[in-house]
Amino acid sequence: MPTLFEGGPDPLVVDSFMDRLEKHLNAMNLVTDKLKITLATYNFIGDAEIWWKIVSHTYNLDTMTYDTFKKLYYEKYFLAPKQRELNKEFDGLKQGNMTVTEYKNKFTSLLRFTPGIANDEEGKIKKFVDGLDLTIRPIIAASEPIEYAKVVQKALVVEAESKDSKIIRESYKHNRSISAFSEGQSSKKQKHEQSGFRGQQLVTSAPTASVSMGSFKLNVTCFRYG
Repeated sequence: MPTLFEGGPDPLVVDSFMDRLEKHLNAMNLVTDKLKITLATYNFIGDAEIWWKIVSHTYNLDTMTYDTFKKLYYEKYFLAPKQRELNKEFDGLKQGNMTVTEYKNKFTSLLRFTPGIANDEEGKIKKFVDGLDLTIRPIIAASEPIEYAKVVQKALVVEAESKDSKIIRESYKHNRSISAFSEGQSSKKQKHEQSGFRGQQLVTSAPTASVSMGSFKLNVTCFRYG
């Protein structure tokens, strides 16, 4: 059974309830409109239940079609100002900081409120591609896709490949930094060793003064002047 519906102005909740309801009705393979309406309204509670009681006293439920029920339902809960707001949000939708999956989910949730594009495969593809990130969009546009599902799949692949390339580049930069640091340390060590060797040579080759005391000779090195 679909979840209960208590009314409210949120169009996403309104439309989501109807989607789940119709999946359930199709699974039950109900034939008559009266049975469909009865099952649908059985899930109404709160404000929705009160509204339906008013409708049942205004219309003949025995002759009401399911399409009429849906029309009344959307007129009551899917308010025009909110629909215009959602259409405006959809018009300005961009991927931005979202992943392709997050962007696709947002695109799909808003698409249902713009039937003009939702029923136009070419227009839907163009809108989706135009909103993609600049690192992905040119690759998708160049492939000239003709199916929306394939466009989404291609965008996911390009995103994954882009992430892999970024990881490789960062790894390469990291390894180069380590290599440069090691070379610098090695160079410093070599210079230090060469400097020590030269200092040792200076001490070793420093001139000495010879002092003779009879049979005893003492070699003395001046510590200040060598």
